[in-house]
Amino acid sequence: MEFPIYRKYKNSETYFKINNEKSFEEISFVGSKTFHYVIEAKQYPEFLRIKDMMECKDDVWVAINESDFNKQKNSI
Repeated sequence: MEFPIYRKYKNSETYFKINNEKSFEEISFVGSKTFHYVIEAKQYPEFLRIKDMMECKDDVWVAINESDFNKQKNSI
């Protein structure tokens, strides 16, 4: 699998850029607030979350492209 990989929560305005198996960037829009996080996985549950995102597991995430993610990032 080539990185970065881009995902979005299916039912909310939260976007992800997965840099590798150990890190990702998250942009969330909640009401009028915007949150931006860079996550470095250090514990097993965090590694599992990244794996689930990569696989779009449980119909929670949808694949998006780089321009979709960058459009959101440029708006913050």
